[in-house]
Amino acid sequence: MSSDKVVEDGIEIDVKKARNILTSILVAEKKNISTKEKGDLEMIKDIKKKIAEEVACL
Repeated sequence: MSSDKVVEDGIEIDVKKARNILTSILVAEKKNISTKEKGDLEMIKDIKKKIAEEVACL
């Protein structure tokens, strides 16, 4: 196991991917708070899309 992976409750987590997802979501949320461009459901869809894209990138 490399140092950038952590096992939590029996699930292996890639720390770099998790950090990328979190950063991306936080930036998008901060931008949306100031612009009010997207509603809650749109933001949820975007967040799911970001997670899926990051997980698909091996």
